[in-house]
Amino acid sequence: MRFPSLFITGTDTEVGKTVVTAILGLAYQQGGINVGYFKPVQSGAKELVPPDAVFCQKILGLKISPPELCAYIFEPPVSPHLAAKWADEEIDPVYIKTCYERLKRQYDALLVEGAGGLLVPLKEGFFMRDLIKMLGLPLIIVARPWLGTLNHTLLTLECARRAGIEVLGVIINRAPLKPDPVVEDNIKTIASMGRTKILAVIPEVPLEKEGLLEVAKQIDLIGGKNAV
Repeated sequence: MRFPSLFITGTDTEVGKTVVTAILGLAYQQGGINVGYFKPVQSGAKELVPPDAVFCQKILGLKISPPELCAYIFEPPVSPHLAAKWADEEIDPVYIKTCYERLKRQYDALLVEGAGGLLVPLKEGFFMRDLIKMLGLPLIIVARPWLGTLNHTLLTLECARRAGIEVLGVIINRAPLKPDPVVEDNIKTIASMGRTKILAVIPEVPLEKEGLLEVAKQIDLIGGKNAV
């Protein structure tokens, strides 16, 4: 199987995109792929240290420094367009693509982690969805397991498809360890009504490489529900 470069989005903020991206990166490495990481816009970076890039750089053992894995870094924990406005900047999608292409030349595949969901604005009239289109990447959606995930996940799927974005599937993150009928039905409903593949069901895991490696060993990169 060819391991493509991917864009990882979430149905909302704080769904665990960064951890899932790191797990996917470990799965790529286990497949012998020289994989890299890219964060187009990082907000919420205290003292301009990008936390998502720091985490993935450490877990994946990347030699490039965390700031070099980002195109834009902002300190306030707000939407990218607002963080840029407060910094008296405007996010330039062409510059993001240039950064992406520069990093991509150094790896077999690049995992690109978005901020929030598909309709997070980067600037007036330009959304995360439009950046995915510009980069020409297939999409993986990270979703919650609990009440509310059906609406959020199905809306995200519909938004992506209307934009002509290829959706590889959904990863359910932070699933309960004990069987739960609501969660089980949510997963089945997302797959059937969303007409999509559930690539993995990941439980809450310790944020250390050893634990993430165990999860990565069970990730189904071809597509089909795999409860970890």
